[in-house]
Amino acid sequence: MSTNRVHYFHADACAFGGYFESPIEHTIAPQAPMSLPPSGGYGSARVENFRVEGLVSYESASTQVSGRLSRKEDGGWVTHSSAVVEGLNILGLITADRLSAHISTEHPLDGNNPKVNFLGTSFENLRIAGHPVELTLDLDICDQGKPNAYPVPDIPCVSNEGFLKKVAEQYRQTCDAKNIPERITDRTIPEWVRQRYTWDKEKSGKNGSVLCSVVTRANGMFPGRPFGNALEVPGLGRLFLGELLVDCKSYQLTMVRMELGCPATGQSSAATAKANGGTYPPS
Repeated sequence: MSTNRVHYFHADACAFGGYFESPIEHTIAPQAPMSLPPSGGYGSARVENFRVEGLVSYESASTQVSGRLSRKEDGGWVTHSSAVVEGLNILGLITADRLSAHISTEHPLDGNNPKVNFLGTSFENLRIAGHPVELTLDLDICDQGKPNAYPVPDIPCVSNEGFLKKVAEQYRQTCDAKNIPERITDRTIPEWVRQRYTWDKEKSGKNGSVLCSVVTRANGMFPGRPFGNALEVPGLGRLFLGELLVDCKSYQLTMVRMELGCPATGQSSAATAKANGGTYPPS
């Protein structure tokens, strides 16, 4: 298939990384990092049996990135990025059999805005203090319309009214005390939740990026309080599940991000994938 346009691929993936300030100071270098060259191709990385001072461990971590011209007659440039962590254990409190982040984008031969899907993204047996965390996912959050009717997005996802309405509703639900489980006596919304999840369409548009999540709800008897995809766990800190950062043409998905409080302090993230790219000259 010939084309007089050139596509520059971009995909990154990282299985784990972060830092601890206490009980010890320790920086965790990016685990199984992988980046795709602008010309496309394929790359993968794998790490097994990782452990840091009883703070964090996992059995295996792997990443893959790829980019190529679709073999379909009317297909465009396809980019894929994935990160998988198996047997994760954070402080003996957060465990998961498997975290899988998958992003695939397709830039059209005639057009500038990609289609995206998150097929394969999943949490398997995520637990907090041994209690299962039941998650509701929305892997179609970036869908801009019926594929057959709209094969090529005519505007970036961050400008799509349907996407922005979904995100606005996600923020509203996060800040609604009615969504706090009945088992929790304190049903007030913390100030940090209101500050982060008060929707401002104008500000998001000016920044050119939107923070949302493929996780819409977390249920279970685990300790702490859920606010949409954000969990506040006493004696641990804050967990953010399925965070999705969308800008003009890129998508970054992080399955678990942690802001640790006490007794351990620091930040870390597990299973992050990012995919985008650009075509020249513009259509």
